[in-house]
Amino acid sequence: MSKLRSLLISAHAFSAGLSGWRRYGLAFLLGVLTALTMAPYYLLPLLVVGFSGFVWLMDAAGRAPSVRRVSFMLGWWFAFGYLYLSLYWMAFSFVHTASDSSQAVLLLVMGFAGVAGLAGFIALFYGAAALVMRQFWTDDWTRVLVLVVLWSIAEYARGHVLTGLPWNLTGQAFAGVPALAQPAAWIGPYGLGVLVLMLAVLPALSVGRSGSESDYQHLSVQVSFRPIAIVAAGFSVMLIFGITRLALNPVVYHPDIKVQVVQPNVAQADKINPALFPQNFLAAFNLSGGEALERLEPDEELYIIWPENAAYDYFQRDQTALDLLQEALPVNAVLVSGAIRIEQKNPDTERFYNSLHVIRDMPVPDNLARSQLQELGMETRRRMIVNSYDKHHLAPFGEYVPLIGLFRALGIDKLVPLNNGLSRGNGPSVLNIGKTLMAPVICYETIFPGRMYPEGQRPDWMVTVTNDAWFGDSVGPKQHLAQARLRSIETGLPMVRSANTGISAIIGPAGRILDRIPLQESGTVFSRLPQATGRTLYDRLGDIPYFLMILILCGVVLRYRLAAKQVNSA
Repeated sequence: MSKLRSLLISAHAFSAGLSGWRRYGLAFLLGVLTALTMAPYYLLPLLVVGFSGFVWLMDAAGRAPSVRRVSFMLGWWFAFGYLYLSLYWMAFSFVHTASDSSQAVLLLVMGFAGVAGLAGFIALFYGAAALVMRQFWTDDWTRVLVLVVLWSIAEYARGHVLTGLPWNLTGQAFAGVPALAQPAAWIGPYGLGVLVLMLAVLPALSVGRSGSESDYQHLSVQVSFRPIAIVAAGFSVMLIFGITRLALNPVVYHPDIKVQVVQPNVAQADKINPALFPQNFLAAFNLSGGEALERLEPDEELYIIWPENAAYDYFQRDQTALDLLQEALPVNAVLVSGAIRIEQKNPDTERFYNSLHVIRDMPVPDNLARSQLQELGMETRRRMIVNSYDKHHLAPFGEYVPLIGLFRALGIDKLVPLNNGLSRGNGPSVLNIGKTLMAPVICYETIFPGRMYPEGQRPDWMVTVTNDAWFGDSVGPKQHLAQARLRSIETGLPMVRSANTGISAIIGPAGRILDRIPLQESGTVFSRLPQATGRTLYDRLGDIPYFLMILILCGVVLRYRLAAKQVNSA
């Protein structure tokens, strides 16, 4: 205990003694360390180091001449460090169009600069939160609740403003341990973030000073382990609660529905090369079926899942692709594949959509054509697209360019593929694909909690198709999978995820990863489809529980401070 006491006193004194760029440098470092609590690292103790250290920096900022400016900059630098390490992998997507190594280096440098700009912009939300915190910052314990409330509000804002980017929300730190992430079924990811923040900032109260603020250097230092004990107890309660919920919700499988997830592992340079589109299609096609078909009973249904843009537009424009499926798959095998859908309303106008097609064996729709085929001894059933979904939440600068006219005026018109980029779909959807109702989700859409399917149209499962090959063997694909796990916990629905280069997985309704294909490997996984649990509270109420938590914390702060004011005035 004495060593821990000395460590806490030293850390507190170090943060209190900093000024100028050293103060901001420590804030940046604390943000970077906090980012290491996310996938794939999950160094959870660094949550306490990061956020409790930030509390102490805010304490010391109260003595700065420009206290408001310093507070804003502390919040900005902390968030910038956190976000830059969380998003650095985006830079790798720039290099795939390079024609040579020198251009690749230039594009990579531009990519890292672009990520810095994005992280710096999002960090403004947290800088503003720290500025507002300063107006309510006091020496008592309620200051940590003020931080939790305002930091969480900033997080909610950056998840929604300007289409939002809720990547690596604070609550995502617990996604690596499903037992810790179970509260998301009630309070969602933002509510889970409030709990994580509470556990992270309370240890800051372990160290305090007493005496005259005017003689700060000679204030007596007091150390209490009670806040740390409270955090340990809270962490234990969450863990026990999660373990109990997982035990009460074992994975149950549909008796007559199976899924096969295909991961072709096509390199991104090949993925975007038109000359290799046929080869890329065959990479997925050749992995499909096999053992899954051998073990398929006549009364069962098999769903084969291909990743994002696995077939370009072949199913729409090339009957050969459908004929190949007709020959290879039995009637009760259904293909769910990512593709590009092309809509041409007139000869001069084409619109492109990032789509998902459901392709199954169906009777030829025209009765006359069917009878003619029968007379000729030909098949009267055909593989055809029976349902489609168009991605509605497009990635800015990846699939479309905001204010594209302005960029073209500046001579920058090659930021997205397909001329004007992709067109936006109509919104979340639920597709009836046979024996089940499925919610289709394409890539980037997975990161938006509460938007997996339309309100009041609960599906039986979710399918995510994605292509994370843009980001290589970085943390990006791993963090993308972690967010998919949280979506399953929030909704109580299983998710089947097919990623071009990985990580493909079958995720149970409580966030368990039941099977997976490692990153940058080709292969398949085959399983019965997990069944959904009952509707979660979050699925019913959305973020209402989160807002109630924020109101309760505000009420606690207000009540304590009013009571303290009355005592002081008595």
